[in-house]
Amino acid sequence: MAGRKPLPTHLKIIKGTARPHRINKKEPKPPLVVPGPPDYLDERAKTKFNAMAEMLARHGVMTELDVSALARYAVVWCRWIDAENEITKRGPVVKTAGGNIIQNPFLPIANKCLLQMAQIESEFGLTPSSRSRVRTAEHPGETDPFEEFLNSDE
Repeated sequence: MAGRKPLPTHLKIIKGTARPHRINKKEPKPPLVVPGPPDYLDERAKTKFNAMAEMLARHGVMTELDVSALARYAVVWCRWIDAENEITKRGPVVKTAGGNIIQNPFLPIANKCLLQMAQIESEFGLTPSSRSRVRTAEHPGETDPFEEFLNSDE
């Protein structure tokens, strides 16, 4: 499907763009949780997963439906760390067995991981630009009279 991805209703409400006639009344509302990491992750990825899950839950973002996305993030993060360690050890350019100088093969791996992590971080609202699109009320429970007028059915 072309165009922007639809925002979840709770983000529309926080941003102040929710309109009663555009809200999906049947949208799933999974509870916020701090799930355990999937068994297929190695220990390092599980540690990253747990740290991120706790932080996301504190900020009201982590649900049981987000486990696979966060697991992907943890795997890519570990891959990025491994690639960066190799780049640090060997440098951004390396000499081949034939004596040619080439780009370190771990450099494109690290760069690809950075792009993948940025995409997943954006989905969770972990980047400054994705966070800047979300507004919270200064005082919970307060409503803007103009927003009430716009959202009224009258």
